[in-house]
Amino acid sequence: MRKKLEESMLKIALLSVSLLVASAPAINANIPAMAKAFPNVPLSTVELLTTISSMFLMISVLTSSFIARKIGYKQTILLGIIIVAIFGTLPAFTHSFWLIMISGALLGYGIGLFNSLLVTMISYFYHGEIRTSLFGMQSAFEGLGGIFITFVAGQLLQINWQAPFYAYLLAVPVILLFFIFVPNVQVEKKDEHINEDGNNTYKGVLGYTFVIFIVSMLYMIMGIKVSTLMTSKGYGQASDTSLVIIALGIGSMVSGSMFGSILRKCKQYTITLGFILLSIAMFLIGVAQSTGIVIFSGFVIGFAFRNVFPYLIHKINEQKVRNASLATSLFLAGSNLGSFLSPYGAILLQKLIKANDLSRLFYADGVCFCLLAIGTLFIVKKVK
Repeated sequence: MRKKLEESMLKIALLSVSLLVASAPAINANIPAMAKAFPNVPLSTVELLTTISSMFLMISVLTSSFIARKIGYKQTILLGIIIVAIFGTLPAFTHSFWLIMISGALLGYGIGLFNSLLVTMISYFYHGEIRTSLFGMQSAFEGLGGIFITFVAGQLLQINWQAPFYAYLLAVPVILLFFIFVPNVQVEKKDEHINEDGNNTYKGVLGYTFVIFIVSMLYMIMGIKVSTLMTSKGYGQASDTSLVIIALGIGSMVSGSMFGSILRKCKQYTITLGFILLSIAMFLIGVAQSTGIVIFSGFVIGFAFRNVFPYLIHKINEQKVRNASLATSLFLAGSNLGSFLSPYGAILLQKLIKANDLSRLFYADGVCFCLLAIGTLFIVKKVK
């Protein structure tokens, strides 16, 4: 009985950290209020608060495995959560814009310290179907955490522009859970079991990284353009975007909790299914004339993306490379870089289709996902 309880608490402690992975964008809705609070700071500089965390998250993801080998994996993850707790809430106590900017950068750095290492820790403790299911649950908890922190931050915004930053106090119970229930591990031992042809396996890792870079760029176009699309067509307001984001998070949670069973049934066609659903959802947004259809499409996009993302993580962990945590770090860096560059991806797509109409941009996005679906289907058939 005690052993089962310890095993359950270990899973809860590991998954609780995922609640913080998607927490950086939680204060995005705070930007207009902050722009009023700092009238002497250019709006473009205030908006930089929404992306600076992603920039430092990428840097941190790439260095986390090296830090972990110096001070330990558990200690590195704890350090990241503590950084999130301190610098996530610091803006609630200061009126210095540049200190808030530094806090945003360090928030991203803290998230990056545990983002990839969580995958490595799950791979250390679990194998087979249990590990695959936990990868899906990890995605579900990311969606749940993003929804919860965004909702709390939105409610606190009614007090003043500083209050939303208290939402990052969620990191405090996560620190306690992880510290108490997760043991110290020597993950390096897992890296001793490697394939003889190490170059080819790393080529596979780089291939998956390139795929998630493209997918993340196309996926984020919805996030940055859907508000403008709804307001320009006259069937929605900017505030309705939050409903779309919540629907996206719910879709992510549902998909993550079902990922293990989806993978068992669809096997290598799981990623193709994800791309087909993403393509359909983008076309639906393009033709939509009501907020309800866009909200439903947001749910489908969240569901589909969280089929694709954990599937690729699963494939990365099947590549028995010399440094598994570095492989995961490269993959996550590719994902974050794609998200960071998505505004430029949208500009490139608009130039390719030679149109500024946002509906046509979503059609083009849908075509890209359709081509990815055909490409993965062809690769699966060829491999078989």
